[in-house]
Amino acid sequence: MSNPSQPRDLVLLGVGHTHLHLLREWQRRPLAGIRLTCISNQPTAAYSGMLPGTLAGNYTSQEMQIDLSARCAEVGAELILAETTGLDRERRQVLLRNREPVSYDWLSIGIGSRPAEVPGIEESISIKPMQTFLSRLEQAVSAAMRDRGEAFPIRIVIVGGGAGGVEIALCLPAWLARQRALPSTGLPRYELTVVQSDLRLLGDGNPRAAAIAERILARRGHRVLLGRTAVALEQQGVVTEQAGGERQLQPADLIIWAVGAVAPRLFEQLGLARDERGFLLTNQYLQSVQDPAIFVVGDAGTCQPAPHPKAGVYAVRQGPVLWENLRRTKHGLPLSAWQPQSHFLSLLNTGDCRAILQYRGFATHARWCWWLKDYIDRRFIAKHRAGAD
Repeated sequence: MSNPSQPRDLVLLGVGHTHLHLLREWQRRPLAGIRLTCISNQPTAAYSGMLPGTLAGNYTSQEMQIDLSARCAEVGAELILAETTGLDRERRQVLLRNREPVSYDWLSIGIGSRPAEVPGIEESISIKPMQTFLSRLEQAVSAAMRDRGEAFPIRIVIVGGGAGGVEIALCLPAWLARQRALPSTGLPRYELTVVQSDLRLLGDGNPRAAAIAERILARRGHRVLLGRTAVALEQQGVVTEQAGGERQLQPADLIIWAVGAVAPRLFEQLGLARDERGFLLTNQYLQSVQDPAIFVVGDAGTCQPAPHPKAGVYAVRQGPVLWENLRRTKHGLPLSAWQPQSHFLSLLNTGDCRAILQYRGFATHARWCWWLKDYIDRRFIAKHRAGAD
């Protein structure tokens, strides 16, 4: 029988959008008799909403990052920087590489997702992990320069025409313009191509917003190849396949991988119920359908009663529900159900201090849309940094 005077342990695996909200609540009103521990394989949390703006020069790389050590120390949580290798659910322990296991009474898993892979994936640079994307991008551009020698332009292919890929395509030119790695010549310094498996950009997003994005890319001289699925990557470029099975090689000196999300490989080792794509299945209370002591949030989970797309906006909205359910679990109270919203506002940075706004059937491209996006993004990062109210 457990000692009621012994503190109980709440462990957060990953510190993304949802768990950042929990840290904020913990700072305001920590749960008595509970120790909070965070486990992350990165010392910082990167806010995905500001990555395109960082490329565009709206923010510094430091402005899009949250120092987890400082934030956890401020709220009274322990931070462990380590790679998680599995769970021992019988002993209620998180297993770590080269470290002692971490015990938990309640565990919340929020480690997000990873991009899908194809043969030759090492020939590309992935947007994730975002904490290291800019440094990897700089190295990749330098390597492309060495390989091309005096030949221009540098051929850049972005694989993935969803919101992430479109924003990278629209904001990357501003980043390239600031780099001294591409000298001025009589030839174009680079050419940019977006490869998208769907027949339009933004996948299931607003068709009007997709049309606006396509017009902007065309006006800037960038190519969009629709209905082309990347099936392999080679040193020479991207092998694409069309609906009829025809394959083509899209030449590339630099490949940026921005395709849809798949489940982290770690989930195969946890022994928890998963959906057909490998994500962890939860009930309406954000608990694992197999273990009520384990919560799953953000991209990591699939809510069995109400499946939804993988998008950061859902992770943000899950924060208050997770906090409330952990509080209720501690006191043995009925839990609150989470209901994903059917519509949400989307803002895509176009790299020119303007943004594409889409909501339901409405879409527009304007400077005021960027002002709104800038306000939302700065407000989010300010709320979760050390020193926040």
